[in-house]
Amino acid sequence: MKLHQQYLLLHSRFGQLLEHEVTLSDLAELLECTHRNTLTIVKKMVAQDWIRWVSQRGRGRRSTLTLLVPADQIAAEYMMQAMNRRELQQAAEQVGAFSNSPTMQDHLNQWLLGYSGHHTEAGSHNERIDMLRLPIRQQLHALDPLYINLLAESFVTSHVFDGLVQRNEQGEIVSCLSHTWDVSPDRKTWFFYLRKGITFHNGHLLTAADVVYTFERLQSTERRTLYRDVSKQILSIEAADPLSVCFKLKAPHELFLPFLSTSRAAIVSQATYGQHKDGNKEQDVPNTKQKPIGTGPFKVTTWDDHVCRLEAFPMYFQGRAHLDRVDILQIPWSTPVHLDERQDIETPFFHLVHNPSSSEGRDWTQISADVMVCKLLTCNTQKTGPLSDPDVRAHVQACIAELYGGNGMNESDTEDADQKLIHAKEMTHSSHPPTLATPISLHIATIPQYRMDAKHLASSLEMCGFSCTVRIGTMEEFKGNLRLESDLILFSLIRDRDEELRRYDLYLTLSEHLEDSSKKRVQEMLQIVVASQISADRTAELDRIERFLVQLSLLFHLSEKPVETAYLPSVRGLSFNSQGWVNLRHIWFP
Repeated sequence: MKLHQQYLLLHSRFGQLLEHEVTLSDLAELLECTHRNTLTIVKKMVAQDWIRWVSQRGRGRRSTLTLLVPADQIAAEYMMQAMNRRELQQAAEQVGAFSNSPTMQDHLNQWLLGYSGHHTEAGSHNERIDMLRLPIRQQLHALDPLYINLLAESFVTSHVFDGLVQRNEQGEIVSCLSHTWDVSPDRKTWFFYLRKGITFHNGHLLTAADVVYTFERLQSTERRTLYRDVSKQILSIEAADPLSVCFKLKAPHELFLPFLSTSRAAIVSQATYGQHKDGNKEQDVPNTKQKPIGTGPFKVTTWDDHVCRLEAFPMYFQGRAHLDRVDILQIPWSTPVHLDERQDIETPFFHLVHNPSSSEGRDWTQISADVMVCKLLTCNTQKTGPLSDPDVRAHVQACIAELYGGNGMNESDTEDADQKLIHAKEMTHSSHPPTLATPISLHIATIPQYRMDAKHLASSLEMCGFSCTVRIGTMEEFKGNLRLESDLILFSLIRDRDEELRRYDLYLTLSEHLEDSSKKRVQEMLQIVVASQISADRTAELDRIERFLVQLSLLFHLSEKPVETAYLPSVRGLSFNSQGWVNLRHIWFP
C-alpha cells in the first residue's frame, strides 16, 4: 500500500494532468528515498498507468512528470486495501483530505457492496461457516449496558445480553431469563422466577445474585442513564433463593415491567463486572474495550476501534443462531452508506441498509420496522434569557412553522431530514417569515450526530432575526450542563415499541429545563402516566403532555422519518426487535 501513499504525496505537490519538469533528486527528496528506490517507484507507477514519465539523462537535466489518475481514486484503492487488512485508522488518516470527494465515495460504496453482506467460508473441519458483515457509521464506544448511549451500541448489546423479560414481534412483553413472574395486588412487589441452567458466555451459571448485582450496580451509578428515573423507583431487590428475585418498589410504577425489557436492564455477570481484586467499589467509568459477557445468542470475540465480531453462542437457551459469525465494521469515512441508485443491483449478497434511498434497485425489498425518528427542539426556560418571554418563544414557533411547513413532517414524508432543513433555509428567501427588528442571540445545543441539523436550523432562524450559536457536546456533556446553559436544545425521539418509556423519559428530562410552574405541571401529568394500568390511558396522558408543551411554545417538531431496511430476497427469517433492529438470531441464507 505504500505505493498509494507515495502517489498521494506526489499529487499533493504536483496535481493532476499537468506536465511538470522535475529531477529525480527532487522526487527522492519529496519521497524521502534513495535515487535507486525513487527510480523503482517511478517504474512501478508507470507500469500501473498512474503517471507518464519522460526521462532526461544527465546531471541536472529535468524529466517530465504527468500524473494521470485522480487522487481520490488512488485514495479509495488505498482505503479498500486497508479495510481488508483492518488497517483502518491509518488509511483514514491518509485519505482524510479526499473523504468528501464524490468519486472516492462512489469507489468506497462500490467496494462496500462486495465486502459487506452474507459470505461463507470453510471451517477447520470443512464445515460451512455463515458470516454476515455489517457496516456502521457510529463508532462503538461501549458495550456495557450501563454505559451505552448510541443506537448502534444498543443493537450490539441486544444480541449479547438478555433481560428478565423481552418483547416479542408483536410488541408484547414475554418471558426471557425469567420463565414467569408475579406481582402483588398493590403492584409494589414483583417476583421473578429464573430459568434453570442458563449460562453466561464465560460458562458461569446465571443465578439470582447476578440479577441483584445488575440492579444494585444500575442504582449506584452517578451517570444519567436512559430510564434512570424508573430504576430509581426500586426500593429494594433481594434473592429469595438462587432462582427467585424479589423487587420492591417505592410506589406502583406501570413502566417498571416495560423497563425490564430494555437494554438498560440487561443482566450482567457479577463475576465479570463485580468487585475489583483489591475489594474497592467498582469505578463509575467504562472499562474501554472490555469484551462484554452476557447470556445472549452471540458472544463478542473481537472488539477494537474498527471491528466488533460476534460469534454464535452454541449454549443459548432459546436456540442457537443460524448465523455463525457477524462482523460489525465501523467504516472510517463520513459518506452515507447506501447503494448507488444509478446501478443495477445484481449482487447475491444480503445487506442491511437503514434509511435506504427510494430507488434501491429491482432486486431489493424495502421493509419498515414501524420505527420513526423524530427530531425535536425544546426551549430552556429555566435559564434566564430571551426564551423566558412567551412572545419570543411564540415567534420561534411561528418561524419554525413557516420554515418547516407546519409543525414538522408527516409520517409519510420520507424526505431526508438534512434535505428538509436545507429546503427550509431556501424557503426563507421566498416565504418571508416574520423578522425581529432587533436580533436576539440564542445558543443551540446538540450532539455531534445532529451537527448539520443544528447549523441549518441556526441559518434558518437567522433569517427571522435571531443570531444563533451552535454548541456541540458529547452525549455525557449534553446530558449535563450543556443543555442547561443553552436556549434551544435539539435532539431526537425514537418512536419504537418502547415509545411509552422513551416519551416518559423525554418529558421528565425536558421538565428539568422548564420554569417552575411548567415543570410542576409536566411532572404531575407524568405521575398520572405511571399510575395508569391501561396502555391506552398512558398514551393519552403522554399526548396531553405533548400538547401542553406545544401550546406553551416549549416543544417544536422539526422532522419525522421512518427507519427502513433494504434486503435481498435471499435472506430468510427477517424480523425486528423492539427498537427496530434486525434480529440477527433468526436470519439465515439457503
